Amino acid sequence: PSAEIDFWFPQKKGGPGWIEWGGCGMVHPNVLRASGIDPDVYQGFAFGMGIERTLMLGEGINDMHDMVEGDIRFSKAFGVMN
Repeated sequence: PSAEIDFWFPQKKGGPGWIEWGGCGMVHPNVLRASGIDPDVYQGFAFGMGIERTLMLGEGINDMHDMVEGDIRFSKAFGVMN
């Protein structure tokens, strides 16, 4: 099972729409095994919020890929590089 938090984003590329901001769900037993935890004894939940999505909303960024593709022009626009 899983769930997510979505926000209405009126400036979304291609027109207004919903954007996922945070999600949660059950930790897969294989993840527990890889961490040395016995999934027959323990279970867990995972929660996360997308800080990059908050940046998108605040700065009017339309495509999250712009933040992770390594385009120097994008980095310079946000003062990451001089």
